[in-house]
Amino acid sequence: MNVSVVFPYRGTTEDRKRAFRYVYDHMESMLPGAEIVVADDGSPTFSRAGSRNKGVREATNDIVVVCDADSIPQERPILEAIESAYDNRLHLPYTHFLSLSREHSAKVLQDGARPLAGKPQFVSTNSVGGVLVMTKDAYFAVGGQDEGFEGWGGEDVAFAFACEALLGPHVRHSGHLYGLWHKSDMNQRSKQYKTNIERQNLYKRYRKDPEGMRQLLVNLNVA
Repeated sequence: MNVSVVFPYRGTTEDRKRAFRYVYDHMESMLPGAEIVVADDGSPTFSRAGSRNKGVREATNDIVVVCDADSIPQERPILEAIESAYDNRLHLPYTHFLSLSREHSAKVLQDGARPLAGKPQFVSTNSVGGVLVMTKDAYFAVGGQDEGFEGWGGEDVAFAFACEALLGPHVRHSGHLYGLWHKSDMNQRSKQYKTNIERQNLYKRYRKDPEGMRQLLVNLNVA
């Protein structure tokens, strides 16, 4: 299988560790023979963008499935995305992101319950993170993910905007992506988060302007 699964991961809490073990086993079972890369870029504050970039650089296969350590994708849309990824665009193997409650997540992890067995606490049809499928070449054609985003917030949306400008609109494959509960490190009132959103909005400005996006990536030291 010419596929590498990349996990950006730092096991800081027990709930994150439990989620990661479940997702790791799930992906290993769903994609037998795929290379699995677990990456932490070592930054003082965990950088999902930096860790994703490190993992994709270390991957030895043409197609990468970049999977957050708390995200459970379904098999059919993942396989469809892998099969389609040679068009060098960003593929999202879901149309609905379902965030599971703490209680529902505990049941999934402890009893092996199917993620769809309970009602999610939050549903999104706009999410562009969690699991990304694309060729390694396409990932770095947009400079990889912007490591100027500190902590959490904004990096997924910015990356999707960069891909839209330089690779074409992302492709969704019908299905669900389940997010396991863990204590959030994101503080939407923090200065760091607000700075991230300001940076994300720079990408939004050039989402339909390839030349403008290329110059932005150079200015931000991404490409």
